[in-house]
Amino acid sequence: MKISLKVQLIILIIISSLIVSEIVVLVFYSREKLSSVFDTISQIFRGSGGDVLEDEKGLTVKGKKPEIDEETLKRIKELEEKIKELEEKQRVPFPNKQDIPPLTKDQISAIVQLWCPADDYNSSEFISIGSGSIVHPDGLIFTNRHVVSNYDWSVIESSPTCYVAITDDISQPPKMKYMADLVSYASAPPDYPYTEDFDFDVAVLYIYDICYECVGAPSYLPSSFPYLELGYSDILVPGDYVAIAGYPEIGAETFNFTEGVISGRVGDFVLKTDAKIDSGNSGGSALDNEHRLIGMPTWTISGAAESMGYIVGIDQIINWWESKVIPSESIDVPY
Repeated sequence: MKISLKVQLIILIIISSLIVSEIVVLVFYSREKLSSVFDTISQIFRGSGGDVLEDEKGLTVKGKKPEIDEETLKRIKELEEKIKELEEKQRVPFPNKQDIPPLTKDQISAIVQLWCPADDYNSSEFISIGSGSIVHPDGLIFTNRHVVSNYDWSVIESSPTCYVAITDDISQPPKMKYMADLVSYASAPPDYPYTEDFDFDVAVLYIYDICYECVGAPSYLPSSFPYLELGYSDILVPGDYVAIAGYPEIGAETFNFTEGVISGRVGDFVLKTDAKIDSGNSGGSALDNEHRLIGMPTWTISGAAESMGYIVGIDQIINWWESKVIPSESIDVPY
């Protein structure tokens, strides 16, 4: 039987209508499900603080942060404080003048002048004069090996090795008060002092008694000496602040303090600086902006118009002291 064209068109319209109706139903049903999904996502990104949500597949999404107990919060705070402390120690930026505290009386007293008579002083009258830093309340002093040397650069063997002078009044020369003996020194290279390289020029003294013949000396040793806190030298980079303190020959015999920056490095233990260093400063104090000891001014090299100072870094001095001197039975301990 042949169907007319009119009937075919009617049948096609009916089928099309059914398909459209089915599509509409599916769209509205899907929209309802999608709306639920969008609401969930919106809650998450708004941080609405709602409860944990769960979809049909059992996947959970957190709508708020979990509770943190007091012990965990306390631990986090301790770690944050420790990180802040370490970050502060790791940098020594060049400060504004108003940010630098003045040296205290105890800090000035901890930077001493050393008078070290040669073994043959009675005949030669040679005496080596330099500076030093008290680094422990028991009277331990860091200085240069060449400060505690005879005229021929051999290390002084007689006792006392040095007389220790301390500043009470910065407008006056320091007063001789104590006697100190050599505890240890870093071995000099075979060709010293003619070596072209910087050597580890370090010595350690210990104050053992008062100077009985010295005018103005105390009647007894103090229970605790003023001393400098130790800083860090390995972290220093060009541009970091540094100050040099001690008793240079050009300083009119009184305490001297100059400022500059770290200019660079030489090898693993030498720092360069533009801060003024002169003969007599040797073995004294290189300080950071909180007046912590970061090294020992040791050499100065002059050019046609300017000079450059050189510092032995405190990190290497401490490492040498702890890893080599303390375990050793000798006072001559190589770096």
